[in-house]
Amino acid sequence: MAGSSELKKRTLTGFYLVLVILFFLYIDHILLPLLLLFFITFATNEYFRFWHRKDIYPHTMAVLLPGYLIPFLFFYGIDFKLPGFVLFFFIAILSIMRFPGARQRPNFLAELSAAYFGVIYLSLLPSTIILLRKYGFNIAVLPLIYTWLYDTFAYLTGSAIGRHKLAEKISPKKTWEGTLLAFPLTFIPVYLLNHLWLTKFGVIDDVIITLGIGIMGTVGDLLESGMKREVGLKDASKVFPGHGGFMDRLDSLLFNIPFFYLYLFFRL
Repeated sequence: MAGSSELKKRTLTGFYLVLVILFFLYIDHILLPLLLLFFITFATNEYFRFWHRKDIYPHTMAVLLPGYLIPFLFFYGIDFKLPGFVLFFFIAILSIMRFPGARQRPNFLAELSAAYFGVIYLSLLPSTIILLRKYGFNIAVLPLIYTWLYDTFAYLTGSAIGRHKLAEKISPKKTWEGTLLAFPLTFIPVYLLNHLWLTKFGVIDDVIITLGIGIMGTVGDLLESGMKREVGLKDASKVFPGHGGFMDRLDSLLFNIPFFYLYLFFRL
């Protein structure tokens, strides 16, 4: 009974999240980067929670200010070279000014690394959805659909017949059976939708995209799970009932959206 209630909670939460993301993608307006700002704010708070449990305190503005700017640079089509260098320099300056900080033991290298990685992981990667949206709404939703399908197939097959753990110390529920069987199951909708909306793509493209979505998404999931295991947390936060936090819910997409965008950029 409790398991059924938890599944219902997860399903409803996931359904509403999907509706919100699809709505903002569909209207293709300034609200899309604003949605990303909302994500970046809460995800950064979860990200800092990991570091704080290790007594490491990255500079808040060194992550948030560059993180807030990147979606708007992409939205307005501003060349990223010069602003990217300025943001890189800005993070270094803030980190230097903070050294050695208010704590007894300085963690300059860890704090600097955490700031750079945080901007890339929580802003640069997800903001590629804005660039992908420029190809059209139908194209922008594809990596979301493929990721959700792959995760669902991996979960169902892994729960049914999974016996061999993929990475037991990081994610005990993931199995090799679920991970591998999800590829052929995901290939079918990838083939159908690609040939509906990406008519220039052939079967080889479908295979590469299926493999990329599965591999990148799994790595993204395990990466975030590894962070949580490192600091002894089950969920990044409790924002979404049954799903944890923003990082828990979107960990696979943080890698799959950039992968899909880059594949289209170099292929089309």
